[in-house]
Amino acid sequence: MKKQTPPMEIDIHLLDLRYAHTRIKNATALAKMQNSIIRYGQIVPALAVPENNNFILIDGYLRLKALKACGHDCIKLQVIEENEADSLFVMLAKNNDRQWEVIEQAALIQELHSRFTCSFGEIAKRLGRDKSWVKRRLDLVDSLPEEIKQAVMTGKLSTWSASHVLVPLSRVNEKDACKLTEKLLRDPLSTREMARLYEHYKKSNRVVRDRIIANPSLFARTIRLQDQDAKQINDGPENWYNLLNPKDMVDALLDRLYHRCVVIKIDGHSLRVGSTE
Repeated sequence: MKKQTPPMEIDIHLLDLRYAHTRIKNATALAKMQNSIIRYGQIVPALAVPENNNFILIDGYLRLKALKACGHDCIKLQVIEENEADSLFVMLAKNNDRQWEVIEQAALIQELHSRFTCSFGEIAKRLGRDKSWVKRRLDLVDSLPEEIKQAVMTGKLSTWSASHVLVPLSRVNEKDACKLTEKLLRDPLSTREMARLYEHYKKSNRVVRDRIIANPSLFARTIRLQDQDAKQINDGPENWYNLLNPKDMVDALLDRLYHRCVVIKIDGHSLRVGSTE
């Protein structure tokens, strides 16, 4: 890395936010960052490179949002004398300092590949990875339709759902992937429910697939009920009685006995005796 100047405070309006689109919005993380800034101020400087009289913000978009939300108009910056592409490599290579979401990594790698014409080999070498890893990351953003990508980047859809379900689904049926995303934005599913949904989707015929995509929340509820029934069966009949109300259990037994008796009429009166079995 080239020479670094000591951290400085600059006006927020001097920042160039050209990489804002590569960051996923996370309301929980933002709230935590705001609380930290309120209590302690900005502890870690953001990372930027100079360009003319402005500064290109490379890392620190969450800190910037939190500072703005807290009413600050200045940000503490660590300015490095790197070119823009090199600064992206520096940030991506520092895996211990930041836990990247996969799609955020992919978006930055796409910038290196498309804007700065870096080859797969160069990106892989400078990040300590192999070419197949770089290609998988690029496939992640290239395979997603724009509406799905925006749902992920705005935090409305999890990156797990995108990478494990919607990306492979988009490759085989983009229309179904977009329909499923539309449903999930209104009625989200858990990671486990998404995994089960895609597992059933892959082994089903077209009619069943259409039903799953048309109502994924109904599918998830059905699977939950099936799991509950299976658990009760596995627990054994001795546990079924624990699930019943005592009065309901007595009524059910009396009703069963009533239907197992035969009717005998004596002097116009009906009498139920014996068993039909």
